[in-house]
Amino acid sequence: MGTMKTGVPLKVMLDGHAQEIDSVSEAADFLQRWPVERRGHVYRSALNACSAAIAAQMSASDAIKVFTGFARVSGVLVSEGGTPMMLEARSVQSRMPKLGRTVPK
Repeated sequence: MGTMKTGVPLKVMLDGHAQEIDSVSEAADFLQRWPVERRGHVYRSALNACSAAIAAQMSASDAIKVFTGFARVSGVLVSEGGTPMMLEARSVQSRMPKLGRTVPK
């Protein structure tokens, strides 16, 4: 089995160590080292996509897109400036009913 090179390496940082990801196999290896307590829905989506690409059920480029989303949401994707990219936290208020409104039953 090949490494399924993607052509565009991503840089991720975990525990202060930067790593370039330029294949689906490397992305899957990175995900295997991800802390168990931080494995959620986005992690599982990325792992499933990498597994599907390795099994030739999904393109490598689509799997890397899913992995890139995981890295961005998780705050480990490194920007071109060399710092991890962090998404802005969404306000909980945006999902809460406005004051005075009742919650639908």
